[in-house]
Amino acid sequence: MFVTTLCLALFLAAIKRRQELQDSGMAGREVLKSYSIPLVNRFAEMAATGALVFYSLFVVTTRPELAITIPVVLFGIYRYWYIVEMLDGGESPTDALFSDRQLLITILIWIGTSAWIITSGQTLI
Repeated sequence: MFVTTLCLALFLAAIKRRQELQDSGMAGREVLKSYSIPLVNRFAEMAATGALVFYSLFVVTTRPELAITIPVVLFGIYRYWYIVEMLDGGESPTDALFSDRQLLITILIWIGTSAWIITSGQTLI
């Protein structure tokens, strides 16, 4: 789960850098001169893929009945990427979470499903 969390943190950091590049370009922080938007997009894509893969591996090996949450996590990643690309969000993940109804509902579904499976011992598969 540590690697999953690390990949998710890298994904969010890459998105923040992308938004900084898009908003202020090279005139922003000095370190941004070493990056381009396509490069940061690749970083974000790799980190998001890693987060999904490692989350899936973690779930399947530790608690297989939680595999039902994998599509929910995938949709959450897709939705956040949509917010970044189409709605020009992403500078603040917290703002994206609380301002986007679909993303908030997705997180609540993930929490509810995970909690129900863990506490009740039910299997959905």
